[in-house]
Amino acid sequence: MNVLILGAGALGSVYGGYLARAGHAVTLVSRAAHVQGIQAHGLRVSGPEAFVVPVRAVTTARDLSQTDLLILCVRSNDTAAALASVAHLRPEMAISFQNGLQKEGALIRQFGPGPVVGAVSLVGARTLAPGHVQCTLFGHTWFGELDGSASPRVQGLRRVWQRAGLPVDIPADIRAVQWSKLAYLLPLSTLGGLTRLAYHDVLRSPDLAYLFLQMLREVNKIAHEQGIELQDYPGITARTLATGPFAACVELLAGLGESLHASGQTEIATNMLADLQKGRPTEIEALAGDLVRFAQDAGLSLPAISFVYRAIRGIDACRAAPSDPPPP
Repeated sequence: MNVLILGAGALGSVYGGYLARAGHAVTLVSRAAHVQGIQAHGLRVSGPEAFVVPVRAVTTARDLSQTDLLILCVRSNDTAAALASVAHLRPEMAISFQNGLQKEGALIRQFGPGPVVGAVSLVGARTLAPGHVQCTLFGHTWFGELDGSASPRVQGLRRVWQRAGLPVDIPADIRAVQWSKLAYLLPLSTLGGLTRLAYHDVLRSPDLAYLFLQMLREVNKIAHEQGIELQDYPGITARTLATGPFAACVELLAGLGESLHASGQTEIATNMLADLQKGRPTEIEALAGDLVRFAQDAGLSLPAISFVYRAIRGIDACRAAPSDPPPP
């Protein structure tokens, strides 16, 4: 299979490494330094497995021809520019591992509905050096048709992932996976970003676990309004946390944080934390903007989500505004 990974930073490179090692013709489109590192030494992947694999790496997709599978991994803020660079392509299938609820919509606007397959990733990754990425969370990938139908191509994607050694499943409804992941990711990303704490530290704090659960249940309210019921999946206990006794669920989250800390899984951090630390624009609009607008339309109150949404959006706005000159 010819695979094009558009926006092959840490996550895209981990997927690309596993797929290339399984024998697929993978092309990574990434930044110049990462491309140069891969071209010089191959793609080095660390984590549960450590290996180096030769992979084609380029800085632009404009000169590429047809591809069987296009995987979109750019930050949500860069989606329009990335898709414009592949407007000449007609992929057989197109999937997105981005965050938020509008990612498939962007693919449909670019390529039409035919090639687009729903996808959700629970793989975590970070870049250690140009050409070297680390898998920090070896989680599941889910695939599904957006209309909920069974299809040979989704079964084919599962076989590709299985043969590459990647955990994969086909859920009954890919939309439920998307909403369930969002219910987890939104509080984790925003609380981690605002407090500058890693995944395990957010969870092991009873106060932050309380806020985490409040936000998750606010996502559940909106999902229910949209006809979606949160579910439990490997690594995502969204239904349990949305419906169980509140105090017991706070203890469950805090216990998970302690377990991660005790097992040494302390390298898991969200993109939003990295964005805020490095002064980059965040993806808060993709994560929370739709939820806030859904709530306004439905007349629902989301106090916790609204607070973090406006706080982080305010940080982005202040950083984007020209700085005041220093006093004389």
